[in-house]
Amino acid sequence: MTQQVKAAPSKRFFVSMLTRDIDLKDSILDLLDNCVDGVLRKTKHLDKSKERPYDGYWAKISASPERFIIEDNCGGISLDIAIDEAFVLGRENIGRDIDIPTVGMYGIGMKRAMFKMGRHSIVKSRHKQDHYVVEIPPEWLADNEDWNLDLSPYDIEFEQDGTVIEIRELYDEIAIQFDNDERPFLDNLKNDIERFYSVILKKGFKVYLNNEEISPYSLDVLFPTDFSIDTIPPYAYQAEVNGVLIDINVGFYRPLATEQELEDETGVARSSKNAGWTVICNDRVVVHRDTSAMTGWGIGIIPKFHNQFIAIAGAVHFSTENNPINLPLNTTKRGLDTSSPVYWHAIHYMQEGLRKFIDFTNDWKGREKEAEIQNRFSNTKFVESTAIALSIPTDTI
Repeated sequence: MTQQVKAAPSKRFFVSMLTRDIDLKDSILDLLDNCVDGVLRKTKHLDKSKERPYDGYWAKISASPERFIIEDNCGGISLDIAIDEAFVLGRENIGRDIDIPTVGMYGIGMKRAMFKMGRHSIVKSRHKQDHYVVEIPPEWLADNEDWNLDLSPYDIEFEQDGTVIEIRELYDEIAIQFDNDERPFLDNLKNDIERFYSVILKKGFKVYLNNEEISPYSLDVLFPTDFSIDTIPPYAYQAEVNGVLIDINVGFYRPLATEQELEDETGVARSSKNAGWTVICNDRVVVHRDTSAMTGWGIGIIPKFHNQFIAIAGAVHFSTENNPINLPLNTTKRGLDTSSPVYWHAIHYMQEGLRKFIDFTNDWKGREKEAEIQNRFSNTKFVESTAIALSIPTDTI
């Protein structure tokens, strides 16, 4: 006689495994990703002709040892999605956002963040005529049979469509991170948001951390003001692979290191933090100022990064409006899938660009030439990396 055996997951085990491989910072950044994705779902397609297409949208984070709150005005969660998808542990409808340039793929970010931080979560949202609240109380985790949650109408005093997520009863190891007198976590989180959301912040989106507005980190490189003289134009490359647009730019972000700088190891270490590759997927920075083999350094004809190359910086932009699954992202969205065919294509041209500026640096190093080379850099200005390809005369690329 055929009998059925139990194959359902244990709720505690599932939640434990879901949160084990992500740290606190990344779980908070996942929630910020959801805010930005909300803007994209609301607008469908950002007007790329605008310098600041995210103007008017914001996310506010409040973190203390008692509770964590993130709220936004990014469109809210529709009632249909809340009932059928938003609280499911994993997305069944992978193609839901196929025409929106998001980075969300798996549908676990919000739940993973809530379970990572505390025992009690409350989600309130307004989307057009829908106003509701969903609560995940501590008792939910203890009941292994019932995986459903209660959604109730709620009179939310929102001025705009948006969402508020509040997490209470924080775990001890989380609560202490939100006490800046004990740990520097919140300062580090601020720095990470500056870097990883630098493109989006420059495009008008605002993020507040405990009432402090966060400013974007610069991704500028030096750009010649006059191409008629002997100058050092950045390298630019553009292509489309598997439906993903690739935009590669690399150049000098500062004058070359002097002999005196190279002898001063402390100064060089400080300056080298701004060198290397920044990798961006649909406006989110995934890798920031990397100088490892992951971005082509020390592979093939490219030497390992050395202090004499501290002036070289580049940015790679991957973008798609078809399906984020094609982006070279790992499952945490904070690291690269270096086996991706899209990334394999890009890294060849990243190295080609690096070679140009490595050779230039090697040719000009030496104390006797420093005055001449510094004079060359006087005929440059700072340009945002996203604008480089459009600014270089085609006969110099």
